[in-house]
Amino acid sequence: MLSRILPFLLLAACPPAKTDDTSDSTPDTDTDTDTAVTDGPCDEANARLGQVVCVHSVPDDPTFDQITIASGSATEPQASKYMVPARTDARLPTLFMNVNAYTLHYEFLVTAFPDLFSGLSQTQYFDLILYPDTREYYAGTFSLYLGSTGFFYGFTIWDDPSDPTSTISLADATATWSALQPAFPLGTLSFVPGTEAQIAAASTWGDTPFPIAGLEEVAYEVYNPGEAYGTLRLYTLDELDAATDEASFGYQDIIGIEEAPTDLERVTAGIVTGTRQGALSHLSVRAGARGSPNCYVKDLMTELASWEGKLVRFECGADSYSIAEATVADAEAWWTDFRPDPTTICAPDLDQLEMPGLLEASVSTAEERGTTTCQYGVKGTNLATLYRIVPPEYQLDGFLIPFHYYDDFVHTATWTVDLNDGQGAVLHSFAETMDAWFADETFLTDAALRRDNLDALRHAMEDSPVDPAVIEAIAPRIEAIWGNTSTYVRFRSSSNAEDTAGFSGAGLYDSETGCIGDDLDGDEVGPSQCDPEESDERTVAEAVATVWASLWTIEAWEEDSWYGIDPHTVAMGLLVDTKATAELANIVAFSGNPTSDDDDRYLVNAQAGELDVVLPDPGIWPESDLLTLSDTGELTEILRVESSSEVDAGELVLSDAQLQELGELFWDVVQVYPYDDVVPDDKDLLWDTEWKILSDGQLIIKQIRPYLR
Repeated sequence: MLSRILPFLLLAACPPAKTDDTSDSTPDTDTDTDTAVTDGPCDEANARLGQVVCVHSVPDDPTFDQITIASGSATEPQASKYMVPARTDARLPTLFMNVNAYTLHYEFLVTAFPDLFSGLSQTQYFDLILYPDTREYYAGTFSLYLGSTGFFYGFTIWDDPSDPTSTISLADATATWSALQPAFPLGTLSFVPGTEAQIAAASTWGDTPFPIAGLEEVAYEVYNPGEAYGTLRLYTLDELDAATDEASFGYQDIIGIEEAPTDLERVTAGIVTGTRQGALSHLSVRAGARGSPNCYVKDLMTELASWEGKLVRFECGADSYSIAEATVADAEAWWTDFRPDPTTICAPDLDQLEMPGLLEASVSTAEERGTTTCQYGVKGTNLATLYRIVPPEYQLDGFLIPFHYYDDFVHTATWTVDLNDGQGAVLHSFAETMDAWFADETFLTDAALRRDNLDALRHAMEDSPVDPAVIEAIAPRIEAIWGNTSTYVRFRSSSNAEDTAGFSGAGLYDSETGCIGDDLDGDEVGPSQCDPEESDERTVAEAVATVWASLWTIEAWEEDSWYGIDPHTVAMGLLVDTKATAELANIVAFSGNPTSDDDDRYLVNAQAGELDVVLPDPGIWPESDLLTLSDTGELTEILRVESSSEVDAGELVLSDAQLQELGELFWDVVQVYPYDDVVPDDKDLLWDTEWKILSDGQLIIKQIRPYLR
C-alpha cells in the first residue's frame, strides 16, 4: 500500500466557536491582513477548461455558493477545499477549489495544471500536503459550519495523525489562516482541529490570531447512503495499515475503522468510521465514487463489536444505520451487482511446447497474435509484436515459455494440505487444492482465510521442485540466445490476465532472476556461476517457480475477483529476457497525458538508476516531462514538469537528446503498433510503455500495453 497514506480526522469535538453570530446569520469580520491576490493561474485554467475550477479569492456570497457544494450534513451544510503555499517555491499561489468541478485535490491538480503536475502519483500527492519534510502546500477544507452558537466559517488542515512529526503547529495554522483570511472577506475563518493530536496541540497554543472552533457531538452521520453486504471487520488505524498491506479485506468486506483514514487503497463493500469524516474528505469522496455506503457511528468499536467477523447486511441510512446477518446467496447477488462488468481473458492453450525467441513468435496478424496470446500470455506477445517494429538496438534478447509448463507443474507437484474433505492433511496437487478452494464457500467469502491459504499455497509452490525436463528445455534456449550458461536472465510474468486495456494487472506478479549455470553445475552451493561475488546459487528452477507462484498472491486474487475473472482460466507463461545491470535510468512513458482528456503531449516519467518509477517509496519521486511532437513525429518542445528527488539540483535524469530519441521512436511505434480490439467511442487509446537506459547509455524498450483514457 502507500505506506504513508495514513489516517486523519477532519472534524472532531472541540471548544465552542468563538463567534457572536446567531443561528440564522453568517459572520462578518474586520481584519488588518494584507490585500489578497485576486488573479493568477486559476484564470488561465478556467479559460482553458471552459468553467470555473478555482479562484484566488471569495469576495462575496455568490462566489462562495458557486464553488462550494451542499454537503447534506446538518453541521457542515456547505463546503469546498483550498490550497495554501507552505514554502516560497510552491508552484501555485493560494487558491480555493470549485468542488462542483473537481472534488479531489489530486484530480484538480493534474487536470487544471497539467504543465505543473503531470505525472503526479497518489503517493506524491500525499507527500505534497501531509508531511513537513515534503509539504509544498497546506491543504484542507473551508466550510460553513453550524455550531452551538450558530453558523460560522471554518477551515481544516490535513496532516498524518499517526506521525507526530506531521502534526500541525501554531506556525502552520497561522500561516494558513494568514493566507486564507485576506482572500475571504465574508467572515472570520476559525481553525477546526481535525485529529486528536491537533486538538491536543491547539490546547497549548494560548492566544492565536484566529478563533479555534469545533462541532457539536453527534451520534451518527451519513456521507454516502445505501446498503452493503459483506463480512464486518473492525480495525484500529495501526491494524488497518497492516491489514491493507496484507490484503486482509476487499470488496466482500464492510470495514469499521476506529478513526477515519485519509483513504482506503482497496475497494470495500462499505465503510463505517468511529470519527467524523467531513463532507469532502478524501475517504468520503472516493467511497461515493466507488458506490460504497459510508457513514460515521459514535463508539463504533463498542457498538458493532458483537457483529465482527459475521456476514452482514449493513445500511447507512439518512438518520441511522442498521445491521443484520445476511445469507451467502444474498451477499453474492449484491457483490455481482457491485463489481464492474466481468473482464474476458483468453482461455489458455496448453498444447504448445515450443519456446520461441521474441523475433520468432507468430505475431504478424491479429489472428496470430490472438493464438500466441493464448499460448504464451499477453506481456510476451505484446513485446514480440513491438520488436517487429523497433530497430534491434532498442531491443532486449529473449524468448517465451508457454502456459503448458505451468499447467503441468500445478497438476503434478504436490503438498500436504487439509482440504476439509474428511481425509485430513494428505498429499494433493496444487491443481486439486485450487479446485477444492474455488468451490469452498468459506474460501470465497472470507478474505482473511483466503489470504492465509493463498500465502501458504504460494510458498509451497515456490519451494516445490520444477520438473528437470523443463530446465533441460530452457537451458539450450538460454545458451543459444546469450551464447553461454553464465549470464543472468530475467524471468517475467506473461499471464493471460495482465497488460490489456481492460485489465492492466500492473504490479500484481513477480519477476525473478536466474542463472542456468547454477542448475547445471551438479551442486546446490554457491557461488553463483553467473557472479562469483554472489555467495548463493540463483537457479532458473527457483526463478521459474517464483513467477509461477506469483499468479496466486492475494493481491492478484482480489484484483481478478473484482473484475470477474474466473480463477480456473488464469495461467502463467514466462517472458525471459536480458537482466539489465547498473542501468542509468528507469522510464515509464505514455503516448499522451493519461490524467488529462485533451492533452496529447507524451508524458515521460524517469528515475535515476534502478529505483522504481511506478511505486516509489514515500518522499521519492521521478523526473516528469511532457513532450510535444509534430504531425510528422519530430520533437518540437520539452516541458520539464518536475525534477527527480534523487538527483542534485539542476541535474537531469534524461537529457534533451535522450528525450528526443525516446519521443520520436515512441511516435513511430504509435503510428503502426496494432490494436486488435475496438476502442470505445468515449475513450482515447494511449500506449503505456517501460524503457531503460542501460549502463552503456543505450536506450531500450521493455514493455508495452494499451491504456484507455
